[in-house]
Amino acid sequence: MDIWREETFAHRFSTADFLTACHQAFERYGAGVIDNPPRTESIQKRGALDYFRLDMPAEWPGKFRARKIIEEFSDVASGRLAKREAYIAFEDLQQGRSWRLEAGDITDRRTGAAGALGLQYLAGESIKRVAILGTGRIARNLALSCDALFDLAEIACTSRREANRAAFAKAVEPDLRALLRLATSLETCIAGADAVLTAVPTPQPILTAAALAEVPYLAVIAGDSRTRQLAPEVLYERTVVVDVLAQAQKSGEFRFAAEQGQAAQIALARNVEGKVLDIGDAACGRLGTSAPSAVYLTGMGAQDLCAAAMVYRRLIT
Repeated sequence: MDIWREETFAHRFSTADFLTACHQAFERYGAGVIDNPPRTESIQKRGALDYFRLDMPAEWPGKFRARKIIEEFSDVASGRLAKREAYIAFEDLQQGRSWRLEAGDITDRRTGAAGALGLQYLAGESIKRVAILGTGRIARNLALSCDALFDLAEIACTSRREANRAAFAKAVEPDLRALLRLATSLETCIAGADAVLTAVPTPQPILTAAALAEVPYLAVIAGDSRTRQLAPEVLYERTVVVDVLAQAQKSGEFRFAAEQGQAAQIALARNVEGKVLDIGDAACGRLGTSAPSAVYLTGMGAQDLCAAAMVYRRLIT
């Protein structure tokens, strides 16, 4: 199997390209064109670190098949990431050809695109000010994607360390149309925002319903079963669209609610028949009168499949 290094192709794709590919993934998933089984997750303790592995399959029958693997050694409690590797095993089913694509950058960019698109599905074009919690790789791509998708007046961001905020500004500000505001606290970051996007791998909640009381929309880039960014009441008081329900139920916020016997209180978006509505429904315009104000994203193999197909078509065909 040939290996494609991201350094050889990443520069050829724009934020707009990833927004298009990610929307196609959600829309095709919602239309039943792409199969997206729930991901599998495993965590093992290895010394002072967790060995964490994700396996994310997806298939467009008769066209493409993909399996994204993420492996990392980390300690969520301290925020330490010692090692991380991501790759996509990609197959062209019509040509009988296969490749392995490095997928660190792909993962970051398709995740940023998903957060912005989730807000667009919920709010249309009404968002003018966004607040981003976190300044890491995902946060940077959330900023770039929101800037590309919306006509923003301001992007505010915050994290605990001044050095991280400065590095964030240096990385993204030259490519932004909107004004970038660096905030020293969560409260000042959120003030005046139409939407908050959070991408902080924290084991303890940082966002309460009170903090979000004046914020119309929320996008959560959810972690795994070890992380919780939201206080429980946030998901009880806001109507929530998930990407894959079975995955969301294994994430930290949902697991905590289940452990407290309060899983039924999570206000999942539903249609008039009571069916849970997901990101595929949102992309296909099927939210109806459910009026969700939050999107909870765990990541989908369908996103990786469509991103890999985009790379493949550009480089091979």
